[in-house]
Amino acid sequence: MTKVPVGDQPADIEQQIRNMLMEFISKESCLILAVSPANTDLANSDALKIAKEVDPQGIRTIGVITKLDLMDDGTDAREILENRLLPLRRGYIGVVNRSQRDIEGRKDIRTAMAAERKFFLSHPSYRHMADRLGTPYLQKVLNQQLTNHIRDTLPSLRNNYSHSC
Repeated sequence: MTKVPVGDQPADIEQQIRNMLMEFISKESCLILAVSPANTDLANSDALKIAKEVDPQGIRTIGVITKLDLMDDGTDAREILENRLLPLRRGYIGVVNRSQRDIEGRKDIRTAMAAERKFFLSHPSYRHMADRLGTPYLQKVLNQQLTNHIRDTLPSLRNNYSHSC
């Protein structure tokens, strides 16, 4: 979510984006991908806060926690990744993305994913769940969840459509 207008963006850009977002995620047939950086207080995450407004039980929300490698020394996101803090029915997946320096240095995706895997396997708080973390796992889960969600919601969407014609 954009908070402050940049360049020639309209002054109410935050409200415009929020309205557009709410138009989609308010629909019961919509899955919500709530992406939050781990190096901020997750209790104040805009993504989780907005998701909770339309999905208070956390049934349609998938949590993604980024920047796990940028957390302060001595801290980790283990409780949230284990779905014990701010639980969601679909849980949370942690990822480590390429940094701006990596992108500018032309670090390719394959190398970045290998570094992400190494980070999770070598981190004492995450190695026990390394097989449920990372970008490849996120891709797999999103594909599976979306396929299941379409299968589960398509009959009612078809019925709603045929009744409105």
